[in-house]
Amino acid sequence: MIEKKLFQDIRFSFILILIFFIILLPFLLFKKNIYIITSNSMSPYLNIGDLIYVEKKNSSSIKVGFNEGDILIIRGPNYYYENGLNPFFFNNLLNNTPIIHRAIDKKIINEKYYFLMKGDNNLLVDGAYKIINSSEDYSYFFIEYNKSDAIYVSEDEVLGVYIFKIPYIGYLKIFFPYILIFIISIIIILICLKLTGYKIIIIKTKS
Repeated sequence: MIEKKLFQDIRFSFILILIFFIILLPFLLFKKNIYIITSNSMSPYLNIGDLIYVEKKNSSSIKVGFNEGDILIIRGPNYYYENGLNPFFFNNLLNNTPIIHRAIDKKIINEKYYFLMKGDNNLLVDGAYKIINSSEDYSYFFIEYNKSDAIYVSEDEVLGVYIFKIPYIGYLKIFFPYILIFIISIIIILICLKLTGYKIIIIKTKS
């Protein structure tokens, strides 16, 4: 009898885990084409938790403009850092953190395209500012903004162009460790209850 219960519990646990990984399958199959929005810089067009799908696009075909420009995904902030931008302006993002902003302008230098980027929810163009005076801990600082000195990003840094989004589903990936721990905990509790014969009974009382 105990062996039969144990088999049923193992089968139930396997089904739960299988369902969970089926949900995560798109993340695995399209890993290189899927990104999760984790900031409000593109709000309200893209919001935290949105899953976005991107594809490669010829640089000459990329549209630019404050409203109609394509949304590009670049490798990370390292290109800006190498070209003089203080990491403070990107909240000290790590070099491998993709940046997802709109292309508002482009130009050709030595037969290579370069793009000017801006978050829809940001007041300033990316890389068009510098700190001219500040305290060591940045408790106070003064910046100089000059759009004509903005940093244009090389086409070599572009990973893809935004195609479509699925709202909220990105939270599955953001909170993946917590969801996995929760599911495993539930499975362990259910198995323990079945093996020991204990049951959870909910008693409703009238107020």
